[in-house]
Formats: sequence, C-alpha cells, structure tokens
Amino acid sequence: MMRDDVAVQDGKAAPSYPMLRGCPVDPPPQLAELRAGRAASRVTLWDGSQVWLVTAHAHVRAVLGDRRFTAVTSAPGFPMMTPTSQLVRAQPKSASFIRADDPEHSRLRSMLTREFLQRRADEMRPMLREMLDEILSELVTGERPVDLVANLTIPVPSRVIAAMFGIPAGERALMEDRSAILIDRGYTPKQVAAARDELDGFLRELVESRIREPGDDLISRLVVDQVRQGKLDIDEMVPMCRLLLVAGHGTTTSQAGLSLLSLVTDKGLATSLREDPELLPAAVEELLRFHSIVQNGLARAATEDVQLGDTVIKAGEGIVLSLSAGNRDEQLFPSPDTLDPHRDARRHLAFGHGIHQCLGQWLAKAEIEEMLAAVLRWMPGVRLAVPFEELDFRHEVSSYGLGSLPVTW
Repeated sequence: MMRDDVAVQDGKAAPSYPMLRGCPVDPPPQLAELRAGRAASRVTLWDGSQVWLVTAHAHVRAVLGDRRFTAVTSAPGFPMMTPTSQLVRAQPKSASFIRADDPEHSRLRSMLTREFLQRRADEMRPMLREMLDEILSELVTGERPVDLVANLTIPVPSRVIAAMFGIPAGERALMEDRSAILIDRGYTPKQVAAARDELDGFLRELVESRIREPGDDLISRLVVDQVRQGKLDIDEMVPMCRLLLVAGHGTTTSQAGLSLLSLVTDKGLATSLREDPELLPAAVEELLRFHSIVQNGLARAATEDVQLGDTVIKAGEGIVLSLSAGNRDEQLFPSPDTLDPHRDARRHLAFGHGIHQCLGQWLAKAEIEEMLAAVLRWMPGVRLAVPFEELDFRHEVSSYGLGSLPVTW
C-alpha cells in the first residue's frame, strides 16, 4: 500500500516496493529504469515506510562492504521488509549471525567457516552423485511427466543438510515443511512464529542429544569444539542451526529449480553443457547471476551519514539493496538479460558481498552443478511437459523459485 504522504522524487511519488515482474524470469522492469538514474531512489514498503533502494552493481557492492550500514534489525530506520520482519526485531538473537554486526557476527560465523570451505563441498560430490543417480534411476523408469521440484530440488538439499546434521530420514519431512513456512510471505506472523518455535524445539532436542552422545556430524563438532569449551551456549546454537537449515535448504531448492528451468527451455545452454561438461562451473555462476533468487533484496540501515554516489544516506535511514537489479547491470555484464554460459559472471551478487556473504555458497554451487549434470546424464532431450505459461512461479517466497517443474525427455 502507499500512504498519502509518500516521499516525492523527481516530481513523482516514491513507488511501492517490491515491484511486480513482467517476465517471470526477469526482475521487475522498473528496477532497470531506477538503475539508470540516481545512486539511490526512495520507495514505499508495505507498511507505508520510506526507505532507499539501490540498484546498480557498484553501489550495492559498496553498501554491503561498508561497516557504516548495519544488519541489526533493531537499529533506527531498519527496513521491515514484510510483516514477519517484526518477529526478528522482537527477538534479535533468533536470527543468529545473519542479523548481527561484528564482533558478534564474526564470533559466531567463525565457528562454522571450516565446515563450508570449497574443499569440504568438493569432498561431498561423490555422495551427491551417488544420491542423484539413485533418485534419477528410479524417476526415469516411472511415469512421465516428472516434477523435478518435488522429486529432485527439494529432496536433494534436504538430504544433504540432514546428513550434515545427522538427522534421520524419517524426520526430514518436519524440517522441510517448517523451513518452507519461514521463507513464505503468504503466512501470517503468528504462523511463522509457530513454525519457527516448532523447528527450534526439534533442533534443541537434536543439540541436547549430541551433548549427551556426540557423533560424527556438524552439530556434534559444534558441541565438542564450542559448547563444551564455553564459547557457545545452547540458546545461541539453536538459532545458528536453524539459519543453516533454512538457508541451506530453501535457497538451494529455489536456485536449483530455476537453473533446471533454464536447462530444459534454453537449447543453447543444454547443448553447450553436453558438448563441454567443463563449462558447468561457469554456467552455474551465470545462472546464479541471471536468476538472483533473493528477489526483494537485502535490508540495511545507516548508522551515520554516508555519501553514496550522488546521494546522501543519512544516519537512521533504511536502505534496500536489490541483488537482482545489480546482477542485471549492463555496466558490468553486457547484454545482462541474456543467459550466456560462456560469460565470466563471478562478480555476481547472488550470494551478497562483504562480511555477510553467504557462508554456504560452495556447497550450494556443488549441489546445483551436480543436479544439472545428473539431469543431462539421465534424461537426454529433457524438456518442459507443460506450456511455460502454466508454470507455478512462487512470487510469495523470499527466495524466488518454482512450485513445480514438470518435464519429460
């Protein structure tokens, strides 16, 4: 909604944000118009509040790397992106280090760094390939069409994070369901809080069981190295585990689904990857740039006056950084609306930038690479089984994706 007293810029009222997409695989066209103008533009959020919106790659990157912008939701002016944002403001520690600044951010994040190195992700590839071959060998012998979301992009990240946590297969359904609610704007704050609390209860029981009897999993290593050493308490560890679970599952599912959509609709991409499998890592970087699933961007607030290009962001003002607009910036990516697997897209912003850059990016890229390779391997000539117009794009989910992807081959 928009209030009667919305800010005016260049003779026009500040537009509502988020904006509507035109093509479902492209960012809203208004973002490109704003990117061609000032370094930051005023927009109106759902609650009528006014914040700055940044759309150019260089400026998004600059803000994310500037310690004068805080990620703490209780800071003056911090944008409440959705009604459920108030839940984190009311319980700041419930979001773990993703909503903290240094030194608290570094203290918690550093406990996990070695678990998410590129080397650790690469060590998981044999397990991923075995899992994918098991899943796809069954799918290709069954009925067609096959939904790659329900049968591949949801279960694979779920099984990976469950294996890392040591969660039994029979308990994955609760994890998947409650995690999905936490990133879906279609649910009320009360429903989101209930899902969060239920997931936290599940994780607390898991942590307490590892305290009694550690095993060979990520939670056990945190217990032995951090909890028992007095560096981390259970009330800090539970939100940390929830953050890893939700971020490692929902976002990878969304990005993998859209990446597979490109694979089955873009003949040039499929042909390039079949002819040159070594192109896969670069293609995944380009798919991350092109789809930019964090569709509404990242929120920050200025803690002091900051000059950003031709605009001054004053202390106490909120700012939203559009990753999708930055990743379609023609100043860095020529012909940005074209998916080009040969492009060097490594400077994309899909994982953010700065101290809060996505911790699990290497694992996410490994999972997506292996999923694309496996589908090419098991489903020659894979293609959509329904008209493109009938696809279920999830506009209400914070990590934009597909509700289903029916294919045949």
